[in-house]
Amino acid sequence: MSAVPPVDWDDIGLDPADLELFEFTPYGPTEVMADIEELWGIDPDGILLASSASHAHFCFGAALARPGETVVHEIPGYLPVVDALSVVGVKTVPFERHFEQRYRIDLEALARTLDEHQPALLLLTNLHNPSGVRLSQEEEQGIAALAEDHRCHVLVDEMYRPFLDPDPGPLSLRHPSIVSIGGLNKVHGVSQVRFGWGLATPQLVDRARRVLDSTTLHNSCLTDQVARAAMKRWQPLRARGLRFASDGWEIMRDWLQDQAIEVVDPAGGLVCFPRVPAHLGTDGDGLHRLCIEQGVNLTPGRFFGACDHVRIGFGLAPQQLLPALEALGRVISSG
Repeated sequence: MSAVPPVDWDDIGLDPADLELFEFTPYGPTEVMADIEELWGIDPDGILLASSASHAHFCFGAALARPGETVVHEIPGYLPVVDALSVVGVKTVPFERHFEQRYRIDLEALARTLDEHQPALLLLTNLHNPSGVRLSQEEEQGIAALAEDHRCHVLVDEMYRPFLDPDPGPLSLRHPSIVSIGGLNKVHGVSQVRFGWGLATPQLVDRARRVLDSTTLHNSCLTDQVARAAMKRWQPLRARGLRFASDGWEIMRDWLQDQAIEVVDPAGGLVCFPRVPAHLGTDGDGLHRLCIEQGVNLTPGRFFGACDHVRIGFGLAPQQLLPALEALGRVISSG
């Protein structure tokens, strides 16, 4: 699971009988924009509300990278956002974040990649998906400097950032060329109500809205109403999600002490990205198949561009997580 267990109607303070079947808000509820402004001081004109975080990604990506232009993206990384931009006809160039370097960004190597390829767009995640590693202050400052020096826009998936405590806020505040993507689907537990946003300058939001107009005229009014209610419970829902993440990682960390598996500790969130143990080979898909036979699921690393890893989610209640880890332990020891 990459999100906390889902909330109920009572958690967001909304009676479904009160939902209206018609409510027209062309660019999303102004109340949600006001809540985001209160949280981080974002100009409402710099907020794009979309039908999901992935949709916000696409709207900004398609607006900022034209056909034939280059997009640089991290490996391992969240590749669906890269794949989505393939319909635009962009060229894609990876840069590596290495397990041996604890997934830190080599700013000098990244600068050389930007020098060589002159991309229109750089794609990042913070917290890093799939490892859960956070950007350091040095990395944040370096990324802002690279955006300035290379006249390159930066699109940062920050869906897991609110798992940090305290929450440092969106990276888009650091530089006008940076766009931050967020939503309600991870820490807040509103996982199946697709609602996300992008935070940027009003000029960039205006460009992204042209893509939004072509991909969905407006979000579902039912989704808007659920999002409006959930935003009013932002802090209680976040506190709930932080408890799941903290309790899950404590169980996971204790389990790892007795396992022949290497992992970089996440700074927060619900996932980690260990290397497949050598005695089981180097194939994440192979480990996935063995786990399925034991009734437990995990995500092969090829989905993130690292075939010799797997992503493990620990965002479960203990009564589910403990037996799942026991089954995973049997697979690892059986090799």
